[in-house]
Amino acid sequence: MARTGKLRPPGPGRRPTVRDVATRANVSAQTVSNYINGRFDEFGATTRERIAAVMDELDYHPDARARGLRSQRTRALMLMILDEDTRFLADPMTDLILAGIGDVACSEGYSLLLQAGRPHSRSPAMLAPLFERRADGALLFLSGEKRIRGWYVSRLVESGVPCVIFEDDHPADTVFSVAAANRQGARQLVTHLIDLGHERIAFIAAKVPWPMIEQRQLGYRDALRAASIPFDASLERFDGFWNVATAGALVEALLDEPSPPTAFVCGNDLLALGAIHRLHARGLHVPGDVAVGGFNDFQFSAYVSPPLTTVRIPGYELGRIAADRLISHLEGRLAPDAERRVVLPVELVLRESA
Repeated sequence: MARTGKLRPPGPGRRPTVRDVATRANVSAQTVSNYINGRFDEFGATTRERIAAVMDELDYHPDARARGLRSQRTRALMLMILDEDTRFLADPMTDLILAGIGDVACSEGYSLLLQAGRPHSRSPAMLAPLFERRADGALLFLSGEKRIRGWYVSRLVESGVPCVIFEDDHPADTVFSVAAANRQGARQLVTHLIDLGHERIAFIAAKVPWPMIEQRQLGYRDALRAASIPFDASLERFDGFWNVATAGALVEALLDEPSPPTAFVCGNDLLALGAIHRLHARGLHVPGDVAVGGFNDFQFSAYVSPPLTTVRIPGYELGRIAADRLISHLEGRLAPDAERRVVLPVELVLRESA
């Protein structure tokens, strides 16, 4: 029979345990352990949701130090990715970052464990490899709402697990981050479009938030403000995925507005490719009728018709520097006063689309 009523939380000063979670969720301690370790085939979705809710309510998370799991080194790093797209490894930017991490890990004698999940809810099982001492530290490439991204980082900080965040920040002094100057790059791109005479400039991106897109959106707004162009929220659109189809739908909707944009700033080059394709399908000339700009400067960007104006993001260097920073920290080679946040420069690459 299921228990009813609200159980009291652990007493003052006592950390909640697996047994506390099991009691509150009305399951066995083994079921909670299965949840933490990602063995979801052992129970149903309802039980999984109930355990997650109780862990959140009790603020329970595995403590690597208390469990003594970090007494030995594994010489392995964990790359944790939260991405809504099931084909995330095919994304060119993810590929570049992964290549940079892999090259450094290989040269330093470290293996790399990939842990991937969706960004819609918090999952303690995603962190299980770190708490089970299958990896010494984590590299975090996270999408989703800020509160979800921050939850994962906070859990690692509280447990003393070294980590480096891509394109995000955290107030803890023990957390390092590596980012590109996305806000500056967006400001440069939009300023270029304004200098060409555009004022109705749209910003389009996928639905799920990414920290680098949040920075690009801020840079877009910065440039409009600096040029005294009134901000129009209807010109910012977020929907779908990072693919050509999403771009086509967003562009189509904006072109049907009473006062359509004359330029599109796309969250990445894949969306820019889709935007150009849809504009051509509508009989519009790029850049004569509508200008298009993107981000990342993927290999195909120079071969689009017309070649794409874009902001070059050093993806490989982001991965390389992040892995080097994490390994240096693990090996005790990082200076105590080392800069906590590294921001790499970007470059506005002018081509024919804008």
